[in-house]
Amino acid sequence: MTEIRGIVVKKHGERAEVKVDKTESELTGLPKYLDCWNPVGAKAGDIVGAEYRDMDETKAKLIMYGLPLGGVLAGVAFGNSLATFFHMDKLPFIAGGVVLWLIVTVSYARIFRRDAVRQGRQPVIFEIQAEEMVIDMSRKS
Repeated sequence: MTEIRGIVVKKHGERAEVKVDKTESELTGLPKYLDCWNPVGAKAGDIVGAEYRDMDETKAKLIMYGLPLGGVLAGVAFGNSLATFFHMDKLPFIAGGVVLWLIVTVSYARIFRRDAVRQGRQPVIFEIQAEEMVIDMSRKS
């Protein structure tokens, strides 16, 4: 039996909302729904196994601080390319590119901090239990 067992309700990007089956899960005190990282690509309706994984502190800091720094560099490159393409002054394009890329990367870093770093661990889907999904699908037919 897996630590956490449930069915994927929604998938958005690399995240999936899992409705927890408390009778089939080993852990107690679980919420009704979990927002899990989905590296296996489970889709809505799949029965999945999930577990809590500890976050590596070095990798977490790299994502939280390195990503916005990478966003600044990407913004500079993006703004410079646009200014060169349109044959205009570079400073406004570079400033706009930096602001745009900083907004994107800082918002992602905030979501990462909220989901993973605050608790020190995050729920991760590690398997799709396809045989039971087939049984459920045959009942609907």
